[in-house]
Amino acid sequence: MAGKDPYDLTGRVALVTGASTRGIGTESAKVLAQHGAKVFLTARREERLREAVAEIEALGGTAAYKATDVSREEDCKAAVEACVAAFGRLDVMVLAAGMSGRSVRPGDFEAMFDTENWKKLQGINLDGIFYMVKHGYAECAKNGVGAIVPIGSLASWHAAGSAAYTAAKGALRSLTQYFGKQFAPIGVRVNALYPGYIETEMTHPQGMDEAFAKVKEGMVKRIPLGRCGTVEDCANAVLYLASDASSFMTGQHLIVDGGELA
Repeated sequence: MAGKDPYDLTGRVALVTGASTRGIGTESAKVLAQHGAKVFLTARREERLREAVAEIEALGGTAAYKATDVSREEDCKAAVEACVAAFGRLDVMVLAAGMSGRSVRPGDFEAMFDTENWKKLQGINLDGIFYMVKHGYAECAKNGVGAIVPIGSLASWHAAGSAAYTAAKGALRSLTQYFGKQFAPIGVRVNALYPGYIETEMTHPQGMDEAFAKVKEGMVKRIPLGRCGTVEDCANAVLYLASDASSFMTGQHLIVDGGELA
């Protein structure tokens, strides 16, 4: 039986933060573009943004960008304004900008209370979400198909990494429920994606193949599906949350972790 494809995003515009690394943000932008959305990419590294836009355009998509530091409210406001100026509207926000910050070994209390690490991680991982939602939600509400997809972490559910990282990701989980309830009456859905151990530029830095292989070996033992996740796994989940396929979901949590949390 023929009918409208719930994953068809033709005519919609998506703003994606954290789209300069070869990670979840960039891959999500590609997948959204493949399903018809015009995508507006933001991140701090302009050269990487140009590369990502060129790649999307080479695949037949439509994209633009603006260099943005999400820890600065004025940058977030300017990014939303630039997106609307470029494409005339804003329907979807994928909030993938983030960083893991300083790693902390158990019992290393000095590192745990690193004030600069705390401020930096809260600025990007939490303030950046708040600022982008603050300046983008009203635009997302204008066409009745608004969807906001923050990218969390398994640290949203249990302690992991530093105190700063765990706190920011835990707060994101609560904000997802809060914003989901607040924006439901104006037609904007808010659902978060929580990736498990995903192979990205952050988890597998260039030139660190041997170190990554050792970490990966240990991580895979904890994952029931027996492998690390991919950015494609996450981008497909983002597509679901951004599209009409999830039209009766808001304030909810989608975990893509191979069963690790279970």
